Amino acid sequence: MSSLAEKLPPDAARSSLSKALGLLAVIAERGRNGITLSSAAKRAGIHVATAHRLMAVLVDEDFLSFDPYTKLYHLGIMPYEIVARAGSDLEFLALRKRLRPVLEAVQAQVGCIATLSVVSRGEALCVDVVEGESDILLNTLKVGSRRPLGAGAASLALLAAQPEEDREAIIRRESERYRKYGTLTADFVRDACADFTVTGYAFNAQIIPDIGAVGLPLFSETGALVCAASLTNTISRLNPERRRDVARVLHTAVRAAGFTAMDIA
Repeated sequence: MSSLAEKLPPDAARSSLSKALGLLAVIAERGRNGITLSSAAKRAGIHVATAHRLMAVLVDEDFLSFDPYTKLYHLGIMPYEIVARAGSDLEFLALRKRLRPVLEAVQAQVGCIATLSVVSRGEALCVDVVEGESDILLNTLKVGSRRPLGAGAASLALLAAQPEEDREAIIRRESERYRKYGTLTADFVRDACADFTVTGYAFNAQIIPDIGAVGLPLFSETGALVCAASLTNTISRLNPERRRDVARVLHTAVRAAGFTAMDIA
């Protein structure tokens, strides 16, 4: 069965909109595997420079997400939002709406970047980012970004909340992908999950130099894992004592919103 991109006319006769739609179709077909710029351009029949320009716009508008570590493009959150607007809300969009005031309040209180992630197709999908006034000049986690479970504080919190057998299987599966994220390794992820069972929160400082993040998995009243929130700041503002205080602020806020979380040690 031919793809939408294969049905499009030659490059010279196509509009920018037609080319952008062709790229979207190609990237959607790749699913969770993602695709590089050159491969997407080749499959869509578009010059790589043109594809780069169009894909940059699609990333800016949240139709695509780009992971600067793996150099892979995935579908962003906007296609899902469009579907949701045409029918019933997708579950994670309703969750995003519910937790946005919580993230904004916590972000304003501790001065960080707040994010919200869910488990989607075996990965961590970022569904919201609240930046506000922050000391951080570089943040590579955007709405629609996908990362292997364990890469990043929210993603690590989602992984740490899994049953032990499932958690270990995920770590083994993603061990090679971890190496694309700064100094992250499977051993670090494994140790960080063990620390989580003691502290009640996840901490990751392996991806961006001098930047760390605290992550907290959120559960429903019945104990089901729902999502994870994270707070990112400079290491100087997340020393061991400070990161525990930050985790407690987040813990108090999410509990007030009707979620449950592990006690912070």
